[in-house]
Amino acid sequence: MNMENKIDTKLKKIFLNVFQDLKDADFYLNKPRRDFENWDSLSHLQLVSEIESAFDIRFEMEDIIEIESPVDFKILIEKKLNKNK
Repeated sequence: MNMENKIDTKLKKIFLNVFQDLKDADFYLNKPRRDFENWDSLSHLQLVSEIESAFDIRFEMEDIIEIESPVDFKILIEKKLNKNK
């Protein structure tokens, strides 16, 4: 499994954990924040915390504020991981 697939898989697992009513088939990376039933400020912070932990990275506050979909997280994760190489 390549790095991109590993990121996608981990990210999906985190989203399914945070949004426990979300079905596997209903998750896709470009799904906008507004289409997640319970994506509020608390779940946003939970996502940030779990993603930072899972990937051993830290996001900047300005990055966190602008996240509007799972793919936004993916882009930030890739940037952080590439920066740490």
